Amino acid sequence: MKILNTAPLPGVLFREGIKARTRQDDVTIVDAHRSAEDFLAAHVVDADILLGDYTGATPVTRVIAQAAGKLKLIQQPSVGYNHIDMEACRDYGIPVANTPGANDIGVAEHTIMLALACLKKLTYVNAATHTGEWLFDRRREIGIFEINGKTYGLLGMGRTARAVAERLLAFGVKLLYYDIVRLTAEEEKKYEAAYACFEELLKSADVVSIHLPLTPATKGIIDASALALMKPTAVLINVSRGPLVDENALAAALRSKKLAMAAADVYGQEPPPADHPFFGLPNIILTPHLAGSTLESGTRIINMVLDNIGRILRGEKPLWLINS
Repeated sequence: MKILNTAPLPGVLFREGIKARTRQDDVTIVDAHRSAEDFLAAHVVDADILLGDYTGATPVTRVIAQAAGKLKLIQQPSVGYNHIDMEACRDYGIPVANTPGANDIGVAEHTIMLALACLKKLTYVNAATHTGEWLFDRRREIGIFEINGKTYGLLGMGRTARAVAERLLAFGVKLLYYDIVRLTAEEEKKYEAAYACFEELLKSADVVSIHLPLTPATKGIIDASALALMKPTAVLINVSRGPLVDENALAAALRSKKLAMAAADVYGQEPPPADHPFFGLPNIILTPHLAGSTLESGTRIINMVLDNIGRILRGEKPLWLINS
């Protein structure tokens, strides 16, 4: 049994887990993170499983899919899979699975943390206080706000957004959501969430967080025209995918104070280049794509990956298939 490992984790970390689940010792693991396409194509020929790269730095291209002689599964150790040519995998009959739900809690907590940090101007007042500046007398000028009573908008209402919604129940917000698939009446009651169209949500919300998948239809969905709909006092948070937002347009809106605050955990290019338009702006909080990277979520992801590998080695059908 051969596993081609394109994740930035040494294959030895998986060996004992695989053995414990299958009692099989004869497993070869080839580490290939950031390897060239020709190297991957040569090694995928006789591979049974390809372990995907959760950083997206090692694409699974059509060339690699075509070269896969007996590949039983591409197991992606994350929710996102934009670096995998899904059309090619369908054409060559290669199943692809991800790890849905594994990092929902981490991303939800990070989202609410960013929302509160923006409303409380946390990074600004923290930096000032560290230098000995006492901002108490300027508190009204700075603008410190409660989330209680605010209108909170969720763009997308999948697993992660629902985890955010559950946690927002305690904060006393008015919750709006937009998704191409509307919740049932029972679900809307459960989350105390009201449906709004895309434009109405942007116009109404004091805080908007993005939880959409990256597709041709959603790429650049937050552009200059979308930002122009938002309140100048509003906060925008992106914890989903960088290309959902026109970064130059968002930077311009923040510079001109047409938008009060923003926070980003994801970027169009990762790591972002030195001349990224967000750098140096005082009214945006930046984190390095670690919203879902808690130790707890990492453990859940590895266990899900090992469980699916174990199922393949035992001749069972894998779980969490994206293209079943």
